Amino acid sequence: MKKIIVICFALALPVWAEDSSVEAHTDLSLRVSSLPEAQAAVAQSFVFPFLQGEGPLVSGNNINLKLGANASPISCNILADAVWTPIAFFTLSLGARLGSGWNYPLFGVPMKGMGVYRKFSDKDEGVDGTGLDGVVWNTQAGATIQFDLAALFPGDWRHVVMKVYNEISFQNYTGARGHESWYYENDDGVNQNAFSYYFSALLGYQMPLFIDLVGVMFELKEPFYNPYTDGSLTDRGPEMTLSLAADFKLPKNVAIMALGQWKNELLHPVESDFSRRWDFFRVALIATYRIR
Repeated sequence: MKKIIVICFALALPVWAEDSSVEAHTDLSLRVSSLPEAQAAVAQSFVFPFLQGEGPLVSGNNINLKLGANASPISCNILADAVWTPIAFFTLSLGARLGSGWNYPLFGVPMKGMGVYRKFSDKDEGVDGTGLDGVVWNTQAGATIQFDLAALFPGDWRHVVMKVYNEISFQNYTGARGHESWYYENDDGVNQNAFSYYFSALLGYQMPLFIDLVGVMFELKEPFYNPYTDGSLTDRGPEMTLSLAADFKLPKNVAIMALGQWKNELLHPVESDFSRRWDFFRVALIATYRIR
């Protein structure tokens, strides 16, 4: 899949050189939260007009190619994705990511960048190693359906928006084998080298104000098949997150998104019953500066 993205990028470069309508921009972003975490990222995007028509449903058809990298105190990643918009309310996407992480204690709190959960005794399980003993990679394919009420009833105050995204992905940690559970970037630590399903739905209201959007978002992620053990993982149950979101537009191409999130967190990351409980997860702020 990464080869496909690189080939698409190489084929698109001559078109970009000849077509001034191709848009290019760079986004610099910083994410912080109420948890001990932070991430800085850079992404270069190229938007190529593709199969555009004259009607409102196809006049904005394009392919958006994004190449990026991010880094946190416990990990670093490179990524690429391509999003095709064949019609105004529908997109198809392909993407890939490659990264690595490391472990260390911060004021007595273990920072879990990468590793496998090991069973040290009958009742003692935990992280093993210092990280940097492999890479985590994943590929994904997704589809988005989106709707804006203002498309039917034009007006600055009629932007009730809905966005639904479905994705199938495969993730792999080279340091894990078979059914071993592993963690990455301080997550729950029940990952396996497996296929997963991801779903998200956003319902929001856009306004021509300093507060650009307010909305609610629901996310679900569920691993369902490990090809190395030929085993189903659906008995684990899905990880779900509920978010309240607000997007603020600032001068000079700056945007800030604020999120309040609740999650059905695991009571213990490696118990076989995978019991979960809804609880407050975090408050997160994502600041983005766009360079045109």
